[in-house]
Amino acid sequence: MAPDTPNSGHQAPDQEIERLAQEIGRLIQSVEPERREDLKELAYTLIREEIFERDGRVETGGRSAPGPFNPLGSGVLILILGAGLSFVFGPVGLALMLGGLIFIVWGAVITWVKG
Repeated sequence: MAPDTPNSGHQAPDQEIERLAQEIGRLIQSVEPERREDLKELAYTLIREEIFERDGRVETGGRSAPGPFNPLGSGVLILILGAGLSFVFGPVGLALMLGGLIFIVWGAVITWVKG
């Protein structure tokens, strides 16, 4: 009987990976015991770099540059900071609150125009 076609596509990479792992294991076992740990670590590092770091480069390469700055969130934080600071040093706290309000309005306008 012919093998199932959906399974045969998945078995080939699995079998290849298993074969390569066995070959790596045989190569590591064939060297002197003093070098085995270094070779194990080298194999692990190379596989990790090949899989994870290459995937990370593909993901970051596909991303575009971050969007322009929207001051709405910063304005809220500055407003809260200014409100807390106004109890300790009134003029600075009020100035920060005013700056926070300006940032909030600016961010709201940017969001409204883009949306």
